[in-house]
Amino acid sequence: MGIAQYRMDKILLATDFSNHSQVALARAADFAEAFQASILAVHCLPDLAFVPSASEFGLPYNDYALMQEEFSRDATEAMRKFLEGTVSKGINASSKILVGDPHIELSLLAEKEKFDLVIAGRSGHSGWEDFLLGSTSRGLVHRCPTSVMAVSDQWDKKPRTILASTDFSELSKVAVIKGLAIADKLGAKMHLLHVIDTTDTPAKSVTRMTTHETIRQSINDYAQSRLETFVKALEGDSTEIELHLSWGTPWRVMCQTAENIHADLILIGNAGRRGVQGFFVGNTAERVLTHCKTSVLAVKA
Repeated sequence: MGIAQYRMDKILLATDFSNHSQVALARAADFAEAFQASILAVHCLPDLAFVPSASEFGLPYNDYALMQEEFSRDATEAMRKFLEGTVSKGINASSKILVGDPHIELSLLAEKEKFDLVIAGRSGHSGWEDFLLGSTSRGLVHRCPTSVMAVSDQWDKKPRTILASTDFSELSKVAVIKGLAIADKLGAKMHLLHVIDTTDTPAKSVTRMTTHETIRQSINDYAQSRLETFVKALEGDSTEIELHLSWGTPWRVMCQTAENIHADLILIGNAGRRGVQGFFVGNTAERVLTHCKTSVLAVKA
């Protein structure tokens, strides 16, 4: 897939009608206008039959059903107001109310109806506060088979600076191509980062590198050459890409670089992990999402 062939026709937007969701809606509208895409906004209601606090009331099943219907009516009206702005812009926007866990229901819907992008708002906090609170956006990045954009509540304008990262894999190439297409459509500046991962370097080698500059320089030159070759292999005009080469832990360097260049959006290839290992260890995309205040687009192949 080349830059010219990249299409974005269907956008799935998760909303809880909060301020975070309002910012996510604005960015979804930017993408929809640029790519002539449609937006389906989805709100997920809890299933009252499985909510512990609801069952404490001891209501019969019929009462649960009536309460669920009332919540659904309220959500439908809230959704109408939520989408008023997009209708006035002429964007093709529709809505759906679902019942169940948001990231599970949204992941299933994204896969079934073949959405190109899922967008969800997230807090601008980073670190333990965001990790412990949990978020729909993290659950989507972890499980959804579609590319997911977690929009920071601090992202109050169209993207002007985009940071993509590459480890020279095919997945990172897909992410960079999508990033270039987005940058082209939205008129943004594209930056590309490769991190020489010091966590993969044996301790003895690191020690030698600090004392023998030629070894470190040799590794640096090789990585620089691969980065330039990677960019030249991309289809389309890649001359406007600004290259960055750094040493360190990838997710830490990505967050720091994004801050240094005032990036509005970080793009990263995301293979995804499930199960215990994925929860406790997490991949680079999940770590960037947890620790960076910047909006993140986790690209799935």
